[in-house]
Amino acid sequence: MDTIRFFKVAVFFLVSLASWAQKTPQLVGGNPAGERFPSLFLFSELSENLTDSFCTAAKISPRQFLTAAHCVLEANSKSWYFPEHSKPGSHYYYSFGRDFTKPVSMFSLQIKKIHIHPLLQNCLNKGKYFPAQCQVRKLPNPDLAIVTVEPGTGPFFEAPALPFDFTPNRPGDEIILAGYGAQEDADITPPVLKYGYSKVATPEELEMATDGTSAAQMGFLQWGFYFGSLGALIDSKFPNLGSGDSGGPVLKELPDRIVGVNSSAVCLDGEPQTCEITGNNFFTRIDSKATIAVDHWIKATIYEAGR
Repeated sequence: MDTIRFFKVAVFFLVSLASWAQKTPQLVGGNPAGERFPSLFLFSELSENLTDSFCTAAKISPRQFLTAAHCVLEANSKSWYFPEHSKPGSHYYYSFGRDFTKPVSMFSLQIKKIHIHPLLQNCLNKGKYFPAQCQVRKLPNPDLAIVTVEPGTGPFFEAPALPFDFTPNRPGDEIILAGYGAQEDADITPPVLKYGYSKVATPEELEMATDGTSAAQMGFLQWGFYFGSLGALIDSKFPNLGSGDSGGPVLKELPDRIVGVNSSAVCLDGEPQTCEITGNNFFTRIDSKATIAVDHWIKATIYEAGR
């Protein structure tokens, strides 16, 4: 593989995981969701200035929500770890508000336990997290987390839970991207829940979107742990993930159900640390054919919380 090209792609992947939830713009393209997705909400460790640092999440059981692992972790110069605000007894703050240009009500959820896949936990135990740093047979780490909360009251407990669909995704399948994240390049605006239709990319499309780096060379695309879709930089008709969309569910409709988790994206503009509109999107696979058996882990985690 071309060393410079790999470094360019790999650096943004690492940077994106470290900073994805730290900015405040909405889904690039797409439409305001209105009341379409009553199970999706914005959450943060902050009780004030919620839009300064947030992720998207989906309710998946009476007392659980699904998000990206990097949304509940923090990093220093050497490793990733669970911060104090992600430990049992601490609180996350959330809102189901669809338009943060208007006053919204804030609520809190007390954390009972944050579940991450044993493979990822093993990496954290070693003081590592990124795919290049901690691999089993050159496989990446599952970028998803399930948070179990203590019983309580509020809109979270009244909202419906989204079901999962563990059927493998195929290139060309229609998917829905949804989240509170980036609207457009350098646009810092109050978040609005938006959604847009896209499709599962083929390995050839992903190669085009990553400037000639093949899915096989990347090692964590289409047939590995992640699947992808093209973004607005490659084709303007497709929506694209931005900061704050991390952790939101990838959906299929009729009925709406979860088929993946928003994870990251790759820039092609030569400035991977700053770009927001990207060439493609990466999602954590949850299906039964994923390289790591995340579907069994999800089912067991939900079952454990319901006992």
